Amino acid sequence: MSSINYSIVEYYAEHGGYRCGYCKSSDSNYSYGMWARNMTVQDYQDLIDRGWRRSGRYCYKPTLNVMCCPTYTIRCAALDFKISKSQKKVIKRLNRFLSHGDTKAGDDSKSAGESFSTLEYSDFSGVMDIPDLHQKVLRAEKNFENTKIVSVDPSLSRRLENRHDGEETTWAREEDCCKMDSLTGDTVMVPAAPMEGAVAGEVRKTCRPGVGPDANRPPCKKAKLVRLERKRQKILNQGYNQEAADAMLKQRGPQQQEGKSLENLLNEQLPANPAHRLELVLLKVGTPEFMHSLVDSQELFAKYQMAIHNETPEECNSQLFYEFLVDSPLEPWHPLDGPPHGYGSFHQQYWMDGRLIAVGVIDILPRCVSSVYFYYDPELGQLSLGTYASLREISLTQSLHGHASALQYYYMGFYIHTCPKMRYKASYKPSFLLCPEAYTWHPVSECKTRLDRSKYCRFNDDPSAKDRDGEIVLNEVLVLSHHRAMLYCTYVTMDQTENDAEEVTQYAKLVGMKCARRMLLVRP
Repeated sequence: MSSINYSIVEYYAEHGGYRCGYCKSSDSNYSYGMWARNMTVQDYQDLIDRGWRRSGRYCYKPTLNVMCCPTYTIRCAALDFKISKSQKKVIKRLNRFLSHGDTKAGDDSKSAGESFSTLEYSDFSGVMDIPDLHQKVLRAEKNFENTKIVSVDPSLSRRLENRHDGEETTWAREEDCCKMDSLTGDTVMVPAAPMEGAVAGEVRKTCRPGVGPDANRPPCKKAKLVRLERKRQKILNQGYNQEAADAMLKQRGPQQQEGKSLENLLNEQLPANPAHRLELVLLKVGTPEFMHSLVDSQELFAKYQMAIHNETPEECNSQLFYEFLVDSPLEPWHPLDGPPHGYGSFHQQYWMDGRLIAVGVIDILPRCVSSVYFYYDPELGQLSLGTYASLREISLTQSLHGHASALQYYYMGFYIHTCPKMRYKASYKPSFLLCPEAYTWHPVSECKTRLDRSKYCRFNDDPSAKDRDGEIVLNEVLVLSHHRAMLYCTYVTMDQTENDAEEVTQYAKLVGMKCARRMLLVRP
């Protein structure tokens, strides 16, 4: 039996008292970690929606309530993205450079915000400072053979068979049928499009023959229509009549369409003979085309790290580059109704006049494009390539949504309010932060006020709102022991097993029961 269809992880529990990449404190950072032998894109999507991130194959979840600089997961609603004036200036400056070879940056370069790569590197360096991480890499490589599935316990075989036949699988979950309103931050119910060939392990809720939607309940409305009705009601509440409200809405429509779209700004027509030519290439990690440019990517990475972050050649060598920016646990998946390049890990390369000038490392997942890291040629720092790349990745998200309707968010890693230089991610609007307790999404504008008062916050005001996936059923956690996949209740009956219920419970609580029922946790 192949193990490639299942996420297989080794749990490392909590690491504490290590260096913080933001405030530079030597012993005030805390996180939970696990090593991913391999991982499905659906499992990783669900993990990052619980505050996890990956660096190479190492996945980590910061312990926000005790660490010095809490890191909150942030995402931008790409379909509702509103570009700012400073972000437009970055695009215009680059287009001017491509057209005429002139930047004319002046003082407006400062208004574009901090380089997007600055924060991503801090995330990256924070992981590298975890004690004994390199030893964990070596141990995981040594333990590679022990993480292969040879047999499946009979009590589990039927469940795993269902994962393959697709009868009980789908992308859609209750939250997938929701979209954030960019004006109010409210969640609006919208119908979810059916999808085929979903990733293994996601439960499909199908109607029995003869049973359909409740005729007594009103049909779901599109988010755009709901927003329009909300605007109309707001005008009516101000004392205007229906006719006046309709007239005001018609007047607002053309004004909203005056500006160019993000796609049009990025793809502005250049002169017939521009000074420079820029080409973007999206490459799936591991393909022959990707491997062909690997040396160029590594050399650019080393140049960037040494110039921007003052690293030595040994600190940014080819092995480190491969372990953290090339080696990925995500299993590529290419359904017929998915994105053209499928789901998985990618490098988006920026080539200017035949020379590699920047690389965006991203994951394309069922509901988002997730930024992993970005690096560029320091000689072109005046072009604000970090900001430009984030706009390109938002545009990519919008484009991929046309192929996969559930894919509509751009994840920017972590938002760190305690570090002023790292707050610029909130400038990509509308953006939302993940509540670290209820795992619900909340507008950044509302969260900032709370974070001004306390560095750790629960964003969900409803005291009864709990982690919907946090009720642990220990016996239903999947484990892999001696090449055999089984339920935890079967594992504990085996001879000479360790009493690890507390650790397994902690693991299930952190990854959520949905993932705990799908991913295989390596046990002795």
